[in-house]
Amino acid sequence: MHQLIIFDCDGTLVDSEYLYNSITSELLGELGYDNYTPELCMELFTGQSWSTIRMTLEERHGEPMPDDIIERYIRIANEKMDHDFDATPHANDVLHKLSAERQICVGSNGERNNVIKSLEVTGLLHHFDEDRIFTKKQVERPKPAPDLFLFACEQMQVEPANTLVVEDSPAGVEAARAAGIHTLGFIGTAHNKENQAAALKNAGADAIIETLIHIEEHLKT
Repeated sequence: MHQLIIFDCDGTLVDSEYLYNSITSELLGELGYDNYTPELCMELFTGQSWSTIRMTLEERHGEPMPDDIIERYIRIANEKMDHDFDATPHANDVLHKLSAERQICVGSNGERNNVIKSLEVTGLLHHFDEDRIFTKKQVERPKPAPDLFLFACEQMQVEPANTLVVEDSPAGVEAARAAGIHTLGFIGTAHNKENQAAALKNAGADAIIETLIHIEEHLKT
């Protein structure tokens, strides 16, 4: 039985991936990388921390990103998140129902302050005490490494084998699989659901769901 469900935040509980990747596209455009459209950023970077994105870009282009690029990203995201995104459909009802039956928590590669604020502005924060919101700053390696999910299981005192992860990104699915956790790939916020479903399956998702309501069906298996 799954005693714990770990939810990714961006793109899973909060419909924010397009916003965040649009900001990434905008920042890269300012640096002269005009080919990084929001859609391409979605394809390349969904679910990755900006520190990982930065390393990827520096390796790909052979030059350093500006020292303040991550700070600029965080500032712009913080300014826009008050009005530019919403909770994923059914998220509030699903969290309310699931939390009455088992433990739930958040495991996100996002910046901690942004994760907490995004849950707050979408009306989902009341489902999670702050010590049940786990972010990349609490571990050595972000997703796709398994560190964050293993840390969450340890803190919640539940074995990975008794845990379920709900993720919208290949990096998150890879992290969960590496941690030995059953994983649902969520495509409800994807712009190209067919391609995203294939990417999540290739990353190792045990099943694909298009709405959070479908989580309950998989808890019965």
